[in-house]
Amino acid sequence: MATPPGTPAPTALAKLDLPEPVARRGINEAQWRTLMGSLYPGARAESVLMVLDYCKSRGLDPMKKPCHIVPMEVKVAGTDRYEWRDVVMPGIYELRTTAQRTGSYLGHSKPEYGPAAEYAGVTAPEWCEMTFYRWNGVAQQRIEFPVRVYFREVVATKQGGKANARWARAPIQMLEKCTEAKGLRETCPDEIGGESTAEEMDGQRASDAPPAVVVSSAALVKPDGYDDWITDLTAAADEGAARFDAAWEASKKESRQYLMATEPEALPLFKARAERVDATKDATGDLLS
Repeated sequence: MATPPGTPAPTALAKLDLPEPVARRGINEAQWRTLMGSLYPGARAESVLMVLDYCKSRGLDPMKKPCHIVPMEVKVAGTDRYEWRDVVMPGIYELRTTAQRTGSYLGHSKPEYGPAAEYAGVTAPEWCEMTFYRWNGVAQQRIEFPVRVYFREVVATKQGGKANARWARAPIQMLEKCTEAKGLRETCPDEIGGESTAEEMDGQRASDAPPAVVVSSAALVKPDGYDDWITDLTAAADEGAARFDAAWEASKKESRQYLMATEPEALPLFKARAERVDATKDATGDLLS
């Protein structure tokens, strides 16, 4: 059939030149696009490569997102200084998958909850408990692993002692996930190991040591023009990392201190937002080139 006059010629989607480290790991173009654009949008390529290496070592399918890229404050060795880094951590999905693969994990009981209490500004159950089961082939019997986790011991808090956004929004869900993670580690210690999940570490530091910078109580007084400054920061982040960094450096010290004291997770979220903008621009450029 003849092509109608004026019909534009079909154009093929520009082929993506895979970086050498990606091709070396046997990842094809479709997989890399999905990882970068859908599963881990805005993440740095180096961090996604860490995911691939993690999944390979654990025998997991990276396309099922068994682990997460978690921005965390990590203490710099030999110093009192902290810096933000991307850390690859398993999700509760990975622990479930690994437990099921043993062939001897028999599931867990229905979650039970303690009385409601207020802690860190949130009303939540004092504790959550479950019993986990595994078949012992040597003893030829089912072994029980009862686990109880207390809300006050796992809730992630902001500076000032209030629960962070994730825990304030879904405290029961987060408490249940922490309980399940602990139970799976106790039930399958050899297969799972001792690493905490991303859900357990949400909003936590990678070290129990106190932060190097102690913010004074004066920093908890909201500075004049703070709300307008947040609006300007958001607009800067929407222009990319370079614009955001410049806006942050030009900000008043008291505004930065107040933000870090009241919403310590805000800065990495702003940075991630700016990096997503840059990644989108780069991806668009690749497609159009």
